[in-house]
Amino acid sequence: MEQMEQDRMNAALFYRFGPADVLRVENTARPAIGEKDVLIRVVAAGLNPVDTKIRAGTHISCKDLVLPAVPGKEVSGRVAALGGQVSGLVPGDPVFAFLPSNGGFAGFASADASLVVKKPENVPFETAASVSLAGMTACQAIHEHLELAAGEHVLIQAAAGGVGHLAVQFAKMAGARVSGTASGDNAPFLVKMGADQPIDYKTEKFEEKAAGVDAVLDAMGGEVLYRSISCVKPGGRVVCLPSFTKNDPKAIALARERNVRLIWPMMHPERDQLLLIAKLLEEGKLQVEIHNKFPLEKIVEANQAMESHGTRGKNVIIINESHPLS
Repeated sequence: MEQMEQDRMNAALFYRFGPADVLRVENTARPAIGEKDVLIRVVAAGLNPVDTKIRAGTHISCKDLVLPAVPGKEVSGRVAALGGQVSGLVPGDPVFAFLPSNGGFAGFASADASLVVKKPENVPFETAASVSLAGMTACQAIHEHLELAAGEHVLIQAAAGGVGHLAVQFAKMAGARVSGTASGDNAPFLVKMGADQPIDYKTEKFEEKAAGVDAVLDAMGGEVLYRSISCVKPGGRVVCLPSFTKNDPKAIALARERNVRLIWPMMHPERDQLLLIAKLLEEGKLQVEIHNKFPLEKIVEANQAMESHGTRGKNVIIINESHPLS
């Protein structure tokens, strides 16, 4: 009986797609691990817009999702067990990881060892739980897709959000001038993150405040994307993150008319980027804003908070105590 209890865990899962209240916390079996996997006792898990879209059934990956499913793509915790072909880690090591196949909002998560890196000792678990998906998305948008160079001017939409506030910092590290949109009360926060020009999207027109920029990172789509294209100089670049806006014919036509390169990227996991993020966190060069911490039992409220679009930085789910495994 004791062994059976040790093979169980609490997890947030859903049996059908829908609003936040389709999520429920249940006691279920721990995930199995393969030869190249790591079993992580999850301390904290980052909550991202993609998690709510998967739960709602609107994300492209949902067509292949088997229900019931446990969402969650960012975790931090301690190594609980290792597959036979995994080296460089031992049980009890503090780590953070990206989970392409979800499973993070649970007591334990199975992760591909190539996407698990050691957590710096000076970085809290909740911080490390917030950076794998959001950090790689921001890093790739700034460096791979926008190819931002020193001296260029970039406009970052929703700059106070989970990806946005990290993108501001990556852009500043690249030597760019950064304008960022957010509500007016987030202006001091954007300056703290490194933005040169906070723009209050409620009272100011960003296409006037940031006219002729070299590049835009857009997290909204729709009218914000169309207006973003209009403020980029000819030959500039626009990255649009929301996948549901991909191949928007109006956006494509506007970009072609203005000779603007329009990109809808798909984030790809890279171990080297996770290692870079860990190093930047350890050195204090990358800051993560934690807006709210929710216990696993409040997963519905956490999803509702995410979908209210009022989050500054990241929301985090706290799942287990952070003490070393006995």
